[in-house]
Amino acid sequence: MIKILHTSDLHIGKRLYQADLYEEQSLFFQWLTDYIRDNQIDALLVSGDVFDVANPSSESRRIYFELLRELMVLQCKVIIAGGNHDSPAVLEAPKELLRHLDIHVTGSLPEDISQLLVPVRNHQGNTELVVACIPYLRDADLREYNQDETYDDRLEAVRKGISGIFHQAAAECAKQFPDVAAIAMGHLYVQGGDGSESERDIQVGNLAGLEVSHLPGYFRYYALGHLHKPQETGERFVYSGSPVQLSFSEFANRNRVMLIAVDKHTVKHESVAVPLNRRLIRMQGSVEQLREKLRSYQPDGRVLNDFIELIAKEENHDPSKLLDLEKLLEEFQHEQATILKYRIQFSNGPTGTASLYEETRNIAEMKPVDVFARRLEKEELEEPVRDMLMDAFREIMQEVELETEE
Repeated sequence: MIKILHTSDLHIGKRLYQADLYEEQSLFFQWLTDYIRDNQIDALLVSGDVFDVANPSSESRRIYFELLRELMVLQCKVIIAGGNHDSPAVLEAPKELLRHLDIHVTGSLPEDISQLLVPVRNHQGNTELVVACIPYLRDADLREYNQDETYDDRLEAVRKGISGIFHQAAAECAKQFPDVAAIAMGHLYVQGGDGSESERDIQVGNLAGLEVSHLPGYFRYYALGHLHKPQETGERFVYSGSPVQLSFSEFANRNRVMLIAVDKHTVKHESVAVPLNRRLIRMQGSVEQLREKLRSYQPDGRVLNDFIELIAKEENHDPSKLLDLEKLLEEFQHEQATILKYRIQFSNGPTGTASLYEETRNIAEMKPVDVFARRLEKEELEEPVRDMLMDAFREIMQEVELETEE
């Protein structure tokens, strides 16, 4: 029998507004290596979004390579699939060197599908499992562009392209490793998945999400990445979720990794809870209610200080309420908590003016796609046209990110 851990969406280098998350990410990696050592784990699967940006900082790269070094010392096989946040060039730059250390990285789709397959051997040296390490599939990997195609045509072409790659990988597994259990890694959106604020839409705004019935039944387990909330679609399609909470929308997530046990043709999996080292707390109510909640706030002894988001909700538009909210921030002083974000919403108020107070976050804190979406809202466009423009913008952003990393 061999034992494997599945995780994803590490997002090394992620910032939550003005705060970086290096501390909790480092604490997770320390827990992870301890768990691998104590439980004699044979292999680790990382299903995409190793880094938060295409061109990670030197600190992010240092943390990444330190983790790989620890895993190498533990003689734990590592299999990494690139995600939509990752640069294929950055991930694959040390690919050949890492392969000699039993660390296998697939940043982009190779021309030869067989290069996606990574055999995993048991303690007797026999191949007991094959992993199809399929990275995030970009539009250019999936189809040829046709100027005359409709928006629906594009969606269908992307769906068929993704499904086709997985079916080709399944056929190659059956050909090269007959009578060996097979699992697939993927960084994609499966229909019915539950997203959060910190994820970037992929493949034309997640609209090209696949139905699980379109993916091959050959694989005994799908180690999926992209969605940060731990969840499963059916018995075999598993999002491990991010091991660290990455946005306030994820404050209720129960972070985990997946433990996969492979015994000949039997593949079983279960959740392993990851320690929560920092709480993300979302407080909602009127300004006065928020004042009382802050007065009664109590830490619960986590390793790292709590981060707090305040959402003030008032019925009538009143600019003085914003001043009251800002005063709350000045008054709140606590050694074990920091208010990272605040905003106020008015149920009734003049159009336009209220929106100035509804969002107090700086434009630098917003995703470019969000800024573009807000600009489109001001135009009287039919929905298909708006969707096409959003799709084109996402493709431009992908090209910019790839050029930045080169």
